[in-house]
Amino acid sequence: MLDAFGQRQRDLLNLLLQQKDGLTIDQMASSLGITRSAVREHVSALERDRLIAGGPLALSTGGRPGRRYALTDRGLALFPKQYDLMARLLLESLTQRLGGAEAERELRSLGSQLGAQTRAKVGAGNLSERARAAAEVMRELGYQSSVREDATPSIEALNCVFHELARRNPSVCALDLSLIETITDARVEHRACMARGDNACVFCLAPKDS
Repeated sequence: MLDAFGQRQRDLLNLLLQQKDGLTIDQMASSLGITRSAVREHVSALERDRLIAGGPLALSTGGRPGRRYALTDRGLALFPKQYDLMARLLLESLTQRLGGAEAERELRSLGSQLGAQTRAKVGAGNLSERARAAAEVMRELGYQSSVREDATPSIEALNCVFHELARRNPSVCALDLSLIETITDARVEHRACMARGDNACVFCLAPKDS
């Protein structure tokens, strides 16, 4: 995900990864060899995207007070992690111990638990509002997801955080389906899936009583 940023912003993010306590504008400018105004511009953009956050004031270069900036959890999540490998090993172990059908039920249960944490915040909004809430949760999990308004709302995800895993074992999709069903309190049809070769994953929603 770091590839989506310019070189200077990647340098700044990597610098803050090395300095977990954070750095001031002056310290970042000195370390990167660029001007304070350039650092401020990058910091503003990254802070707006909630990738870094400012902390309390501290003494900066020359004794001037300056605010320390550090990576947020969202910023830390940009850096590569072997989640897919670990998830694959866990799923393989789960399937071997419980069998495919029971493993899928466990994944649906996990999706329901995750969705339940958000469902209470959504309230009694209409189906479109609930779909937007589900898409927002998916974005927080790493999906490039958005809502399409057709006859009924649908959620489109242009990437899948479990793509390679889902290609090997389609039952992984049960987690996403259960997550969306729980948040939206709707019937969900998995109309398109990248693991099946489609361009995007598309989840079409319909009221349960329709």
